[in-house]
Amino acid sequence: MGTTWLVTFLTVNFALNITPGPAVLQVVGHSMANGWRPAQASILGILSANAVYCLCSALGVGALILAVPQLFEAVKYAGTAYLAWLGILAVRGAGTLGAAEVSVGPAARPSALFRQSFVLQSANPKSLLFFCAMLPVFAGAAEGAAARIVLLGVVSLLLEYPVLLAYALLATRMRVWLSHGRGRALVQAGSGLALLAAAGLVAATSLDFPGS
Repeated sequence: MGTTWLVTFLTVNFALNITPGPAVLQVVGHSMANGWRPAQASILGILSANAVYCLCSALGVGALILAVPQLFEAVKYAGTAYLAWLGILAVRGAGTLGAAEVSVGPAARPSALFRQSFVLQSANPKSLLFFCAMLPVFAGAAEGAAARIVLLGVVSLLLEYPVLLAYALLATRMRVWLSHGRGRALVQAGSGLALLAAAGLVAATSLDFPGS
């Protein structure tokens, strides 16, 4: 893999990471509701889903997934429906939130945050396209392509973590600013809306490269 090709990959990867999408909105929502430390489980869920797609790509399973778009669409809508319901619960809960009590829409348990983010990223067509369609292009078709796919996938995960962490820290700062009185209800409503927006972006994204 030439230097120019590698620089191109890193540039594309960085541009995709910093652009707010479903994963960013998910982390923002969880960070606003729970703080940046618990949201590490959310980030881990996103990166784990990406790692699964990277492994599928290296093993050639990714091509099979892309070949059956109807199956993936079913998974996508089931996942987004689950996440949208969580967002609705968070927004509704904000309306009944008392001034002296903080209630969180998405569960604060790390396992729950991990599961929600893993489901969202597993149902995200952009993640599937990047790891199962775009990554093999950068890896090339020569001998050792599977190993190069894994290597590029690891690089991609390492580059994505600090970006998601930065968004988590910013969202947590917003949470601190609104931590008193009616601000608590705004925090919960904001986290719920972020989850709804993330689910909506996933649902609106197709497996077609144009406009993805």
